[in-house]
Amino acid sequence: MHERLRVLGAVLITACSASMGHAAPLNLVTNGGFETGDFSGWTLVGDQTLNGVTCAPGFGAEGNCAAFFGPIGTTGGISQALSGLTVGGSYDVSFALEASGDAPSSFTASFGGVTLLNLVNPPATTPPYTDYTFDVQAAATSETLTFNFRDDFGFITFDAVSVTAAVPEPATLALVGTGLAGLGFARRRRPARCAPPGKSDG
Repeated sequence: MHERLRVLGAVLITACSASMGHAAPLNLVTNGGFETGDFSGWTLVGDQTLNGVTCAPGFGAEGNCAAFFGPIGTTGGISQALSGLTVGGSYDVSFALEASGDAPSSFTASFGGVTLLNLVNPPATTPPYTDYTFDVQAAATSETLTFNFRDDFGFITFDAVSVTAAVPEPATLALVGTGLAGLGFARRRRPARCAPPGKSDG
């Protein structure tokens, strides 16, 4: 019984700590906010004639820098190979997009060759950026994240790219902790506490 209580205590510490807050998950994308002032960390794909990065106070969705894309009559964009993924693991892909409302224009986003978003002549964005988030599953330990753009008369602005491992919601973790606490109560006839395993209540 004591060994079971030790295991229960260890799980409760994890659940209680996580439900009270945890560090922000690590962004697997290099230079996702383009704060280097260029496309460092990215591979350029397609037409790059009118693509670049601009930095100015308030220009980015986060920070001061953002990328802009304006290929005419064709598409061009950026990609990045992400490594160290867990096969079958869940990840959140997010980015911020500002469309000019011009036509013809287009935008596509894909992860591991699977299209996440395909916009044709997207309307002008109000407010300046629209945030997108997608839940994806890694099919391999390395997957490629790709974005392609076209805007014949203006520019599509792009920023705040991130890929992070999905984590359980705090409410879910709290429910797990509550359920385990109930088991501890049945065993000890006292509520289990978020304390080191094996520590006495007295």
